[in-house]
Amino acid sequence: MTDDEPRVAFCGLGRMGVEMVGALTERGFAVTVWNRTPDRATKLAAETGVETAESPAAAAAGADVVITMLTDGEAVLRTLSGDEGVLAGARKGSVIVDCSTTGAEAARRAAELCDASGVQFLDSPVSGSTVVARQGKLGLMVGGDEAVVERARPVLEALGTVVHVGPTGAGAAAKVAVNGLLHSFNSALSECLVAARAEGVSPAALFDVLAVGVLWNRFLDYKRPAFIDPDNTPVAFDLRTATKDLGLALRASNDAGLKASVVGRVLELHQQALEDGFGDRDMAAMAAWFAAAAGST
Repeated sequence: MTDDEPRVAFCGLGRMGVEMVGALTERGFAVTVWNRTPDRATKLAAETGVETAESPAAAAAGADVVITMLTDGEAVLRTLSGDEGVLAGARKGSVIVDCSTTGAEAARRAAELCDASGVQFLDSPVSGSTVVARQGKLGLMVGGDEAVVERARPVLEALGTVVHVGPTGAGAAAKVAVNGLLHSFNSALSECLVAARAEGVSPAALFDVLAVGVLWNRFLDYKRPAFIDPDNTPVAFDLRTATKDLGLALRASNDAGLKASVVGRVLELHQQALEDGFGDRDMAAMAAWFAAAAGST
């Protein structure tokens, strides 16, 4: 890594990726972006002044830190590998930071590929919404060698608060646990909002009650508009992706030998919501799904 401010490459411009790039550029980092569909990269370049690259290898060629933010572990491994993959262009000693939600096994496989190429690796999935991503207030749970974390810290801290949770794979494992809890909470909240509304308590009123009680948290704060005014609130985290994450969480529970699983039941509910056509809607649409299943509006 250079002694000057590190140059960053960013691969994957989904909802979160776009906002994370915005946070980096607003904090003065030079960023080169790549996306599987080039139009999104071109649009972001016009808005922020970032450079675009035609391949992951080209994006990584001039970077000190390469961030991947992709759909799943297989997408990460594909983007790292091959003649046009990140590792074909990355400089020896550069740092690959995967912010995707992959699970610990995929993170360790990615680390092995990087090590074989003389490149260092951190698994650093993030917690937070698109709103807090642009603000640089995500939570980053990082797995990997402490010295590598320190080298990448200036870039990581531009995205949010860094918690080094352990060796390679630990960050990915922590994210799976966080998401299992998050989507279980979201589903319980959705059910309770619908049940309370049937008794005459509006969602807005229930949120007001939650705001003065022990259950209030950042999720309730930034997710409130999605529950109160879903028609006018952009999708931040869709149910299809939530279902994928719950699958990872259930796998972790099974690997731990758990004989019963709350996460497993929540996954079943999400799978039914997808079958009923709710997959592209925001995770807050679990409330709409519960209401539809009950025959209410």
